[in-house]
Amino acid sequence: MTLATETFVNQIMQTDLVTVSPQTNIYEAAKLMEEQNVGTVLVVGEQEKLLGMITDRQIVTRVIAHKRDLSTTTCEEIMTKWPMTIFPETTCKEALDIMGDYGYRRLPVEQNGRLTGIVSISDLAPVVEFDDECIEDMVKELSSDVRYK
Repeated sequence: MTLATETFVNQIMQTDLVTVSPQTNIYEAAKLMEEQNVGTVLVVGEQEKLLGMITDRQIVTRVIAHKRDLSTTTCEEIMTKWPMTIFPETTCKEALDIMGDYGYRRLPVEQNGRLTGIVSISDLAPVVEFDDECIEDMVKELSSDVRYK
């Protein structure tokens, strides 16, 4: 057993969530990211139902790079719809495996269809016990990421 297999996401996840509605414009979403010092906003509907998420990178690649208007482009237009989520009872090891398999940096946490938190790779870092095999796997995964070649 390792710390990552014994620790559950609900023990380390962030619960002070930065959320926007689907109709929020990108300017307001980016301003909120800056004010809250976060790289992701979660797009929610009624009763905190997660509809999507937007990262600072998506704002650059889907809005600025295409010269779209920040004040008229909405979050709904550029968000990642229905992102993969995990449960509060997911172990940190399982969350890390999902992040590694799919190249995610953040995973929203849902319980009974409601958004309850978010966990990022930096939240997981304190529970990871690095060994030679772990480091080797990380290097292989990062070096095979075609986005950086």
